[in-house]
Amino acid sequence: MRSNEPSKLQQLLSDKKAIAALAKSPDAQALAKMLARSGDPAALQKAAQDAARGDPEQLRRMVRSITDSQEGAQLLQRLDKTMGGK
Repeated sequence: MRSNEPSKLQQLLSDKKAIAALAKSPDAQALAKMLARSGDPAALQKAAQDAARGDPEQLRRMVRSITDSQEGAQLLQRLDKTMGGK
């Protein structure tokens, strides 16, 4: 059964200071570099904009390419823990 309480991710996303701190973290910076290396910066920006509009497929593909590497998978696990994941 789902609760009406906001998830940890929703709480984090509503906290601008937490988002700014997360964005400045070494892991977030490393993720940004990995995403930039995975393709054209303009394509990355378009994928992020499309995701914000409700079409996350291209961004999902970019992230999937990162999770296929051991380094990328470990990085995303650390970020998940930082954001309150298990």
